[in-house]
Amino acid sequence: IKPVGIDVGITKFCHDSDDHVEDNPQFLTKMLKPVRRAHRRLSRRQVGSNNHRKAKHMLTRLYERINNKRKDFLHKLSNYYSDRYDLIFLERLRVNNLTKNHKLARKILDASWSTFKNMLQYKANRVVEVEPAYTSVDCSRCGNPVPKSLAVRIHVCPKCSTMLDRDYNASLNILHRGLKSLMLPSLLLLPVERREVTPVEIVQQGQPRSMKQEEKEAHVLRRG
Repeated sequence: IKPVGIDVGITKFCHDSDDHVEDNPQFLTKMLKPVRRAHRRLSRRQVGSNNHRKAKHMLTRLYERINNKRKDFLHKLSNYYSDRYDLIFLERLRVNNLTKNHKLARKILDASWSTFKNMLQYKANRVVEVEPAYTSVDCSRCGNPVPKSLAVRIHVCPKCSTMLDRDYNASLNILHRGLKSLMLPSLLLLPVERREVTPVEIVQQGQPRSMKQEEKEAHVLRRG
């Protein structure tokens, strides 16, 4: 069994327990200017006129384009995880409560975490949700609570001196909490083929890798 814990967010769409990072494309946020312009154009047209129907059609097409780009991104990302992992752990996020924060509501809805979860649930072997409380606070190594504001992006534990990206730390906590809920050992690993590691790979081990980088490496391996 190969498990993974995934922490979703706004700045980064997700950061998993294997230190894979996927940036948040923010499709709606990046298209706010044309969307607002289309809304203003529609509001100026007389209801029932041909110009009003054209403006409404243009606005609908704009939203469809944004939605299609978002779905394409979520399908590719959910395929990435369902193809590589047998067991996926996510936080049980209550999106309706999170969107009560009006400053973050649009970005939260634009991220479509619920759609991502639904795609994983019908593609992956098994998806398990865990409680999100203190996943960003507790140290993934020793369990010591380290309170920090949202502005602090690095987790530094004064007890065990662990220093990690806060989202990576949260994903490790999600993984450990999920394995514990299923009565599985926290150090659950698949057998790994032993081979020599090149100097380039040693340097790259400490760097988060994007989905495009991993797909490119897989393509090179298939050709070789």
